[in-house]
Amino acid sequence: MKTRATSFLLAALAVVSLVLPVLAAEPEEIPQENTVETAEIEEVHTAIRLDGEDVQDVEYEFRDGVCYVTVSSFVSLMDAEAMVEEENGVVIVNASTVTEIIPMDQEAADVETVEMTEDAETAEETVDAEEDDAELAANVVTADLDLTAAAGADYFVANGRYLYAADGLVQVNGRVAVPVRQLARVFNLTVGYDAEREQVLLDRQEDAEPYLAAGVSVYDSDTLYWLSRIIYAESGNQPLEGKIAVGNVVMNRVKNPRFPDNIYDVLFQKNQFTPAASGSIYRDPNWESVVAAMLVMDGAEVLPNALFFNGVGARSYASRTRTYVATIGDHAFYK
Repeated sequence: MKTRATSFLLAALAVVSLVLPVLAAEPEEIPQENTVETAEIEEVHTAIRLDGEDVQDVEYEFRDGVCYVTVSSFVSLMDAEAMVEEENGVVIVNASTVTEIIPMDQEAADVETVEMTEDAETAEETVDAEEDDAELAANVVTADLDLTAAAGADYFVANGRYLYAADGLVQVNGRVAVPVRQLARVFNLTVGYDAEREQVLLDRQEDAEPYLAAGVSVYDSDTLYWLSRIIYAESGNQPLEGKIAVGNVVMNRVKNPRFPDNIYDVLFQKNQFTPAASGSIYRDPNWESVVAAMLVMDGAEVLPNALFFNGVGARSYASRTRTYVATIGDHAFYK
């Protein structure tokens, strides 16, 4: 029995002597090809960068060179507390951000309290009792965002601003998606593009408001009045693209030194716009003509260089002497 025990112990020691060197040995080096694969993984990036950092949580898709992002994911990135409702191809966003807290003037607060109290003695007691509260009182200034976008539309609306999407709004992963350049405008972001890395570069602007300024503060009422009426008079029965093109012609003239520098004088320049001479320009426009006017005022450009147009096939000064640009609907355009 002792001999067997001794033999078993020696055998066990022999096994341990073989295992210990293996455990103590240096691990094998990772093959070079695996190292290359790891490096390649580290270089993977997304199509969007915000303030110099890759954005991971935004749903996007490139279509015909346009980077579309879903409204819901982009809004969540920019404002996590925003309310987003989406159903049946329509997304609605409501958000509010505190921009400034202005303490109320203590003396003004005291005077206001006294004036609101009929009994002078009671007023004095009220002022004393609420002195500490008055010191803490403040006016809170906020910026608000209201946005609506629908898949299949040619534009979306943010704070009463009409923003054009030439290729239309689409759906990505079942959610409404907007060209990233246009959606960036809603949050006052600058937009660039890194062709080498194929990335859209977004950056916040220092001291910029959190959201796009409201339409009522941006759209000049006189320009909107006349632009919507000439669009309706000239192209009220045309597709939206044709309405925008007519608006482009008018505003291109306002910016061109060869024409008057304001919309009224451009429209009523002699022998230029028939509706101005006939009086049809005074008719109330339909809603799509008003929308087209706001789209043009907010930068929509179908024909950035066109200065003239006439009915397709019509003989005119423009058709005889100007360079043809395009035909949209029933109109031919020239520069």
